[in-house]
Amino acid sequence: MIDFGYCTLAAIRGWHAEPEKTVRDIICNELARALQHYYVHLPQKRSSLAVEPVQALTILRTSNEYNFSKRLLGIVQALKDRHTTISLPQPWQGATAYVPFMIERYTTNGEPTYIVTKQFFGYTSVPLGACITHWNGVPIDLYVAALAAQTNGANEASRLRLAIVNLTQRPLAFSPIPIEDWVTLTYLHSGELRSISTPWYCAYGVPLNSAPTLVRDGYGAALQGADYQLLHTNDFLQRVPKVSAEPVFELITDGNLRYGKIETTTGPVGYVRIFSFDVSDDVAFVIKMASILASLPQDMLIIDIRNNPGGLIPAGQKLLRVLTAKPLLPSPVEFRCTDCTLKLTQLEEFRIWRRSIELRTLTGLDYSQAYALSSYDNLPAYRYPGKIALVVDALAYSTSDFFAADFADNGVGLVVGVDPATGGGGANVFAWNELVSWSDAVDGGLSQLPGGFTVTIAGRRSLRTGFNAGIPIEGFGVEVDVQCELTRNDLLNANVDLINFTAAALRNAPVRYS
Repeated sequence: MIDFGYCTLAAIRGWHAEPEKTVRDIICNELARALQHYYVHLPQKRSSLAVEPVQALTILRTSNEYNFSKRLLGIVQALKDRHTTISLPQPWQGATAYVPFMIERYTTNGEPTYIVTKQFFGYTSVPLGACITHWNGVPIDLYVAALAAQTNGANEASRLRLAIVNLTQRPLAFSPIPIEDWVTLTYLHSGELRSISTPWYCAYGVPLNSAPTLVRDGYGAALQGADYQLLHTNDFLQRVPKVSAEPVFELITDGNLRYGKIETTTGPVGYVRIFSFDVSDDVAFVIKMASILASLPQDMLIIDIRNNPGGLIPAGQKLLRVLTAKPLLPSPVEFRCTDCTLKLTQLEEFRIWRRSIELRTLTGLDYSQAYALSSYDNLPAYRYPGKIALVVDALAYSTSDFFAADFADNGVGLVVGVDPATGGGGANVFAWNELVSWSDAVDGGLSQLPGGFTVTIAGRRSLRTGFNAGIPIEGFGVEVDVQCELTRNDLLNANVDLINFTAAALRNAPVRYS
């Protein structure tokens, strides 16, 4: 339960004491070892970003850095990997810094405009639809661009999307506390330019659990793929008292799903919005989805996974089976070849990867063979018979990347995006507690982190299939077939233009998308 008391951010500055040197040393040493021996994207990040996180942690450990937590966050965020994160201890666990409204962006012929789309806690000083021109005296597009450079988005589009989200809501366990105590906005409303100031506030909730969920495939606990920072933000936005524009369509909302029949300008379509794949049972999720799909129009379907931070990888991959009768090949995953990952393959969960890692000195390969995490066994017999469009943005991440990649590579339907590609989260994420438990079982030697710090790390990377076979998803994401600019009408009226555009594009799609 979130405590939505109006605690200002200024009131809690200085609450967090930096850890003692012994704690700092352990954190730097353990994280450096994990990155060196388990982090699956280390070669790619070194090459594409020119970063050396292991050396950076060594320097941080030997320095007398007074702002240790901020430096630590900076080293991890420089990897541009939302799977690989460090979460600060209390009081920041479960804490969200926010201003009492939400700002979103639409474009007209490539020119951006920022407007207020939601108001929190009865805040009405800046009206819905007001056009924001400046943030603390800085032209807002320049401010967002500067903020984007500080995010851990894997590609340019995801960095921009994250910056817009972080503009007004920031999970403090994952990002530095805002440097200002209040924000001054300049906005245009009814042809008049106005300015107003508001404090940053802080709300507290129960921290999200990053421990993987057990599912039926027998692979144990290592099946998660999620951006926990965005999950936290979405959880905050879902539960905060808010006012926004009235919905245009009558849709059923059921947990992480919203669905129904929509009358578009080109005829009726089925529509399903999946807000996350964060479910406890992959098969039950697919059975539920099959029942929903069977109740919708059977000739045209739109599946919308924008802003979906992922969750249980098999839930996303198995969903594809009920969307088409075509033969399917799911995206596989692979380990880096190191002494430590070889030890992990002594465990039953990872045994299938063992032989290729054993041969690394003879093959000279940096990565193991790749195997799928999901099968299509024990799923409903239903197959959607009509055309399907998948709508994505650059916040569709992790399991959503898996799902989008499988959707595109198996030729299931048309991929429509409000950005050029998905978020580029191409990995299976390991929680630190799980990684320590596995390493203890095979004498890998990792230790629990002191001081309340927690870590997640990308342990296995995903690869494309079909014509894209072998290409990693990490950093690149899944490119869209058709791009559609969001409009003001979309932001204030339930994505009506985007849905009409997608329905029209799908009706005109070539036969290969049938």
